[in-house]
Amino acid sequence: MRPEENEAQVHILEMLTLFWIFFMSATFLIQIQVPDAPSVALDAGLESAGVDAFTAALATPAEAGAESLLHEHLEAQDLDAACALLQDRLTDGHDGNCWIAADRAPASPHGDTATPLGGTVAVHHLLVTDGTVWTLTIDVWHRGGGV
Repeated sequence: MRPEENEAQVHILEMLTLFWIFFMSATFLIQIQVPDAPSVALDAGLESAGVDAFTAALATPAEAGAESLLHEHLEAQDLDAACALLQDRLTDGHDGNCWIAADRAPASPHGDTATPLGGTVAVHHLLVTDGTVWTLTIDVWHRGGGV
């Protein structure tokens, strides 16, 4: 047998060994149970409910000449009323907690608070009134916790 034939046989054995290792690795990986990613539709529905609440609150006319009723509550420092307005504007089947922060202060809950029964989505909105920057956040979840 010539030396070239020995080298060829060694290369064939190497390739068979590599194929076997690859095949066994693929078999191992295929057997791993990987859970499906959570649906983004649930998050999009909750986010849409929160955005709609902000849109409806900003579209509510003010009683005393402010840009909206939400602006009026913030200008008067009536944060519970501002949060109640947002929570009232959530669509049927949704609940939420409202958090408000002025300028760079930490946010604190206002209005009615509840414990969510499932996943939540936080929707944020910035408003400026009389030089104060308000950060409003509403945590939205499905009433009852399910979809």
